[in-house]
Order: sequence, then structure tokens, then C-alpha cells
Amino acid sequence: PSTAILLNSNENPYGPSPLARKAILESYTTSNRYPDDHIDLLKQKIAAHWGVSAENILMGAGSSEIIGLTALHVSRKKKKVITAEPAYKVWNNQATAFGLTISRTALTADRKFDLPALAAAVDEDTAMVYICNPNNPTGTVVEVPALKNFTMEASKKTMVFIDEAYTEYARLESLASLAITNKNVVVAKTFSKIYGLAGARLGYAIAHAETIKKLASYQAWSSFSASTVSVAAASASLEHSTFIEDGREKTEQAKELCYETFRKLSLEYIPSRANFILFSINTIKKDFIREME
Repeated sequence: PSTAILLNSNENPYGPSPLARKAILESYTTSNRYPDDHIDLLKQKIAAHWGVSAENILMGAGSSEIIGLTALHVSRKKKKVITAEPAYKVWNNQATAFGLTISRTALTADRKFDLPALAAAVDEDTAMVYICNPNNPTGTVVEVPALKNFTMEASKKTMVFIDEAYTEYARLESLASLAITNKNVVVAKTFSKIYGLAGARLGYAIAHAETIKKLASYQAWSSFSASTVSVAAASASLEHSTFIEDGREKTEQAKELCYETFRKLSLEYIPSRANFILFSINTIKKDFIREME
């Protein structure tokens, strides 16, 4: 059913915003035109939103494309990527196709990225460290000061990729200001989650201008994975702060309802700072997926 909430997709069931929907309807009639000017304007709007320059922005078809471009870039020189287990994995097959191997460190006891363990795992063969914060699928957060310190040190040896797909839910400070001054740091953002535009496929990188140029060189047409319609939707979404706040509040309420239910059913769960919850189904003897359907 089109109205189903797909719990395994981490989608925003409340979006797109009314402003984005209006922009989509108004823009699709101009889909016969390339979106050159619209993309440039969106880059400027995103740059202003994060206090960076347009030259620090690269658009992609979701932040997954940004991860893929970065993996391709780092694979040219070294062959190992370090991340945690579990962490977001959609891009892993692509990285493997580029000749990269994935090395995983365990999470801490409270299910967070273990920054000291990651730092210890970095060696001369390391091409990149990948950190998703808040982490998918655990929903846990590494505090920003500690992450900044780690990033500054690790980036002296390798590329550090910070996936900020869910930072808006957790109200976390972005590492954008660090990324634009450091050629070995890439921050990825997306309109797929809190902005409710997963189907529009629009994400972007924030990085040093020279790093952006290198990543852009792997695209057939720099930043043109974005369509006229998706750009219009994203641009309108950035202006609709009340919708974002409302979605945040509804998500918190929904999580509390889930927590209450988990406790009643004696199901172990991890409190989440994102819009999803990881919980255990070990005590459920039935076919859980079929039961949920």
C-alpha cells in the first residue's frame, strides 16, 4: 500500500513538506530544460545554510552517490576502509568493486563508534575512515567534540568521511566548518531523511574546494545528478523550518510510543537519536517480518 510506513527504510512518513510539494508541481512542467541555474542557486542556498561557500558543495543523487564518489577517489591510492560493525552498508559493494576492503571495529559497550579503536586501526594502507553519526542502524551518537578531535587527528593520515544523514534529528552540530578547511575530510548531507525527499534522490558533499573538484571529476556532469524537480523540492524544503521542527517532534513522540511497547513486550532496544530504533526480536518465535506485514 502506498500509505504504508516502511520501518526498514528510515523514511520520513510526514514529508515532503507542503512547500516542497508545491514546488514539485510547479517545476515538473519545465523538465524539458536542464537545471543549470537552479542547481547553482540551490548550492548558494545550501552554502548559506551551513556558513560555507558554494565551491564547497557538490550535489549528488542522494548522499549514497557522495559516498561512492569518495570511495572511488580514495581507491586510486590505497585499499582499506575502516568503519564499525554495524554501520551503514549500502555503499560497501560499490567500494569492494573499486578494489577496497572493509575492515570493521566493534562498537563500544553503549553501541557507539569506538573512536580510539578506529584510530588504532588506521595504518599506512588505510584509504578512508567512515563514520555515520547518528549511526545507522543503532541510532547512537558520538559527541561532536570527541568526533572533531578524532577527525582532525585521523585526517592527518587518511580520508575521513562523516555521514550526517540524521544529524537534524539529533540536533547535532555539523562538521561542515572543519571539512571546508581540511582536504582529507568529507561531510555528506541528504534531503532524504528529515526533509522527506528520499524518492527525489538528492544529497550533497561539503568539503574543501580542491576535494570537491576531485570528487566532481568522477561525475559525467558535475552536480547534474540532481533533476529540476528534486532541486525545486530541496530549495523549498530549506525554507520550511516549521515543518522540520514539527517532524522532529512527531518522531520523538513516535519513538516514545515504540519504547513503551517494547518494554511491555520485554524486548531489548537501543534508545535512538535518529528516526529509527534497533531492537531485538530474539524472544519472538514467529516469522517477525510476516507478522509485521
